[in-house]
Amino acid sequence: MEIKRINFIDFWPGFDKEDNLFCNILREKYHVVISEQPDYIFASVSGDYGFTDYDCVRILYTGEPFSPDFNVFDYAIGFDPIEMKDERGNDRYYRFPYCFYDEMGYGLQKLENGLTRKEAQEVLQEKKYFCNFIYSHPSAKGEREAILSLLNQYKRVESSGSYLNNMEDGFVVPRAQKEVFLRLSKFTIACESIIHPGFVTEKISDALYANSIPIYYGSSFVKKEFNPDAFIYLGDYNSIEEGIEKVIEVDQSDDKYISMLMQPKLITDNYYENIYEGLRAFLFSIFDQDKKDALRRLGYYVQKYHEQRLRDYSLFCNSQEYKVWKLRKRVQRKLLRMSHIHL
Repeated sequence: MEIKRINFIDFWPGFDKEDNLFCNILREKYHVVISEQPDYIFASVSGDYGFTDYDCVRILYTGEPFSPDFNVFDYAIGFDPIEMKDERGNDRYYRFPYCFYDEMGYGLQKLENGLTRKEAQEVLQEKKYFCNFIYSHPSAKGEREAILSLLNQYKRVESSGSYLNNMEDGFVVPRAQKEVFLRLSKFTIACESIIHPGFVTEKISDALYANSIPIYYGSSFVKKEFNPDAFIYLGDYNSIEEGIEKVIEVDQSDDKYISMLMQPKLITDNYYENIYEGLRAFLFSIFDQDKKDALRRLGYYVQKYHEQRLRDYSLFCNSQEYKVWKLRKRVQRKLLRMSHIHL
């Protein structure tokens, strides 16, 4: 097998460079070696532009609301519903949103099938909670908080994340136990941090996989991938309040709840298989080329200066000077908040 030297830069905490979606696909065809002198890098958005240290083929992967910069990346995999081709008509971009990144090893192809009536009835009998809310931070414009507040006025919502936690003794459900908690909940508040075209994350797929009906707030693109009859999309209503009325209606009718559990989860048969196969084909089209031929970014003129500025900024962000400045700003903000409290 041909050797491919790769590395992963600026991925999220806990990301395993040896065991991940991209490595597992590439190992079907190549001998993959994780190297500090790579010929290809996968870069994400959880660091300080570390990709600028590598003058090789760069592939951006983002599960966050961050659109790709093709001035500094040769290829990108993300959530944006865009098309980007080179002068020969070859793809430089593939849409593979984080809702399909199987970080927990679920086997998300199982999302395709709805439950039988008997299975749905058994699932309903196992429910312990009305609804859950599992988050570590607020949404950009307060939608998460509004949904939580309105539902709590109807019935208690189990808020078991670190943000707005209401659990006994402040219990925070670990990521590894999230599926178990979701399975005990009839509904899951599945609200994205921000609304942006195509930005659909694990918020909805985690809930559907656990047979907890998502109360979804986010990009309308979700209805192009997931069956709208299998979840409650608040964007279909004139207001969040009106959407909550639908949640209450389904909660108060076992027949309606069971009917939703019986729905196929994805918009078409084999949807997950097809989008996964598309990712395989996209990666192989990059790595089948000689590493020099796979380069796509220009690296000249304005693009060169743009990258140099990113590199200078990354060096500054990693400097002791910047860290001291950031700490000082944090202390100043804290003191300002405290002064307002005492006024």
